[in-house]
Amino acid sequence: MVTKETRGWDNYWKRGALHSCVSAADKDKQQEINDFWRGIYAQFPDDIASLDIGTGNGLLPSLAVTYANEQAYSWEIHGVDLADIDPVRDVPEAQDILNQVNFQGRVAAEDLPFEAGYFDLVTSQYAIEYSDMARSIPEMARVLKNGGVFCAILHSDNSIVVAQNNENAQEADYLLESDIFTECKDLLSLMLSRKEAEGGIYNQYVENLLRLSESYPSPSSLNIIPVMQNSLMEIMKLSRKYRPQQILEMIDNARRRLSEQRDLLRDLVSSALDEAKLEELLVQLKSLNFDLVHEGRFSIGQEKGQENVMLGHYIQLKKR
Repeated sequence: MVTKETRGWDNYWKRGALHSCVSAADKDKQQEINDFWRGIYAQFPDDIASLDIGTGNGLLPSLAVTYANEQAYSWEIHGVDLADIDPVRDVPEAQDILNQVNFQGRVAAEDLPFEAGYFDLVTSQYAIEYSDMARSIPEMARVLKNGGVFCAILHSDNSIVVAQNNENAQEADYLLESDIFTECKDLLSLMLSRKEAEGGIYNQYVENLLRLSESYPSPSSLNIIPVMQNSLMEIMKLSRKYRPQQILEMIDNARRRLSEQRDLLRDLVSSALDEAKLEELLVQLKSLNFDLVHEGRFSIGQEKGQENVMLGHYIQLKKR
C-alpha cells in the first residue's frame, strides 16, 4: 500500500541520493561503509545471486557489481524497495553500474517476488527494520538458500545516526509549528502587490527568518533551520523573476518538503532497535534455522585514530 511515508521516500530517491543516512559531503564515512560491504562481498565466489532489501537507489548493489566486475565474476544482483525507485534514471552518473542490477520498485519486504531458495546472499542497510519484521524476516528466509547468508546494518537507538536525526526532526517540528511560512507568504504578497515600500517588507522578512534560529531552544545544534532560512531567502530573491502565484507556491512547496522530511526522520527514529528488540530479532532468526556468525556495533573512525562513531547494529547469519 502506498502511504504518505512511501511517497516521501519516492521523492527522496528521485533526488538522486545513494545514502539515506550519510551526507554526500562526508566522503570518509561513505568510504568506510563502502569498504565494509566490499569485505562482505569478498566472502563469496563466482556465480551467486544476491538481493538487497530496501535498496533505495542501489548503493549496495552498485558496490556488489563493482566488486564482481573486478573479479570477473558473473553475479546476478537484485535490489527491491517499497518506494517507486528508478536508480538508472535518478543517478545518471552511475548508470553504467546500475544498469547491471535488476531493480524493482513497489516491492514490500513482506512479499518478495522470488521463488524459494533463490539467493545466496541477502543484504539490508537501514531498511528491513522499517518493515513488519514478523512477516519480512520469514519472507527473507524463504528466498534465501540453505547455506545462504543474511547481512544487515540496522538502526540502533543509541547510534549517532538516530540521535542526529531525532534532533533534526525536532527542528522540523519547530519550523512547522511556527508561523514562518504564513508570515513569508503575507509579506511577499504585500511586496508583490506593491502596497507597501519594498525596503520595509524586505527588512521584516529577514528579521522573521533570523528570529527562527535566535529563539530556538538549542541554537548550538542547528541543522534544518539554517537550510530553511536559506531556502526562504532564495525565494525572496526570486520574487521579481516569477509570477506572484508561482512565488507563493514556492513557499507552500518548501513547507510540504519539510513536512515530508520530518515524517521520514520520525520514521527512522521509530524504526531503531534497542537491545531488547535486537535480541527478539535474533531469536526469531534462530527459530528460522539461522546460525549467528556475527553481531555487534557497526562503527567507523577507528582505522584513522578518530573517535569511534556508532552508526548502528550489524548482524550476519547463515541459514542451515
